[in-house]
Amino acid sequence: MIIKKEDYKKVNKLYNFIFISNLGISNFIFKLKKYYMFIIGLIISLIFVFILSNIIFKVEIISNDKDLVNRLTNSLDKYDISPYHLKREYKELELIKNKILEEYKSEIEWLEINRVGTKYIVKLNPRILNSETKKYKYQHLVARKNANILSMDIKSGQIMKDKYSYVKKGDIIVSGYTYLNDEIKSTGVALGKVYGEVWYITKVKYPFNYYKKYKTGNKKEYISIKIFNKEIDLFNFNPFNDKISIEDTILKNNILPIRIVKKVDEEVIINSSMNVVEEVKDNALKYSIDRINKTLKDNEYIINYKILNSKIIDSGVELYIFFSVCEDITSYVEIEDVK
Repeated sequence: MIIKKEDYKKVNKLYNFIFISNLGISNFIFKLKKYYMFIIGLIISLIFVFILSNIIFKVEIISNDKDLVNRLTNSLDKYDISPYHLKREYKELELIKNKILEEYKSEIEWLEINRVGTKYIVKLNPRILNSETKKYKYQHLVARKNANILSMDIKSGQIMKDKYSYVKKGDIIVSGYTYLNDEIKSTGVALGKVYGEVWYITKVKYPFNYYKKYKTGNKKEYISIKIFNKEIDLFNFNPFNDKISIEDTILKNNILPIRIVKKVDEEVIINSSMNVVEEVKDNALKYSIDRINKTLKDNEYIINYKILNSKIIDSGVELYIFFSVCEDITSYVEIEDVK
């Protein structure tokens, strides 16, 4: 038979029963007491696993510039992007990346921070500085990229290329040599600024859907255990599919990353709408233009652009866009073996 615990204590004095098992809450408490050592050990093991899987043990910066690597390492340390710190979420890494790009805007053109297992891999492209000050005792002014020359402001040196001519990366635009009858008469320093038309093809994906949230007015309260970025909800048997959560900390441990919080969930309904293809294309194009503009310096600008190819994919639209850009293509090379 099934009998209440308080009734069992009464009738057990009058009759002999063979006790089989507890049921309901009594069974839960009974098993909790019986296996409490196992449960404690399991919790400690889970905490240990969470700690190991959420700690970064190495930060690798891929660059040949040792001085820049050392300074960048110190900057990353300020944001806890260093060994033996907890991993950062993607949004946090993006914010940190943007702050570092702002800090090193004259030295780094592109930066990416990726987490691979328990390691961060930091990739970067250094920004090539085109100072008008002399870099070498004797030097040529050369093209930094393949381009069509648009304008030249030359301070010194013998001009070797005309305006609107095509140059390849490394071609001498202004020579440090002075020629007379095709013979080198003297060696000096080529200085100036050259702007050219360069070309890019970018690939961009843009999603179809956008979402709006509406509150239903339904709410529920419960307790949750938080370990790192993981949550274990207690007595939340029918969770809302979509919700807005507010939490208050009840108890926390200053040594272990564990908190017990009281959560209040408010149910929301998410309505999604499908953007038309042309609208998505326009948004993708604007995104690409903004991305190009962020890399440009003073006096640099987008000349023209054209969508080369577009196709509809599962999640949205994929575009290949051609850009023609006016950029500073000035660079210098040293003239060696000058007597």
